[in-house]
Amino acid sequence: MHTVEEKERYNTHMADTTQRLFVAVSLPSHFKAAVSAWCEAKLRELPFKRWAHADDLHITLQFLGDTSGERIAAIERELRQAADLSEPFALSIEAPGTFGRPGKPSVLWAGVGGELETLHQLSKRISMALTPLGYEPESRPYHPHLTLAREYRSSVPFEPWMLERCEVPVTADGAPLRWTVTDLVLYRSHLNRPPMYEAVSRFSFGRDAADQP
Repeated sequence: MHTVEEKERYNTHMADTTQRLFVAVSLPSHFKAAVSAWCEAKLRELPFKRWAHADDLHITLQFLGDTSGERIAAIERELRQAADLSEPFALSIEAPGTFGRPGKPSVLWAGVGGELETLHQLSKRISMALTPLGYEPESRPYHPHLTLAREYRSSVPFEPWMLERCEVPVTADGAPLRWTVTDLVLYRSHLNRPPMYEAVSRFSFGRDAADQP
């Protein structure tokens, strides 16, 4: 347990440092465990160099990059307002896919299903809220996904059939991974340690949305 004095020293230190930030949707802890178990089962047949730590699983909404700690308060203010205008919505984990060269992909990911239009709207709302702070919207179309692993490493080229025989991740009792998103999270990255991502703050949906006629 940290003392108030230790927490104040930590907060002062973080305000004076540059932090690598991003905004994301998290998964329920038991779903993270289910996806992590799926990854463990695929280690041999899908030889990627780095697999995601269970606590690092998330769906990115906007990457912010290196940010001065003193700017976090302004970012949190805009994210709080964006969350207040949002309502809970349902998502699910779907079949895996890859990014990068077909024979040597750089990323293995799980697809995202459910209320995707609402997810896209949330991403756009966050982008619009943070643009005045100097964070430019992504030039590429938004492609929500769950990163599972990086850097395919094998003398045998990656083939489409490797994915075709990969079932969709499910819970231990075979239930689909479907959940209701009720908040968004501001994360900071820590390189060269697992887990890599730490939640800075969370913002629950719906305070202002519930007041709308």
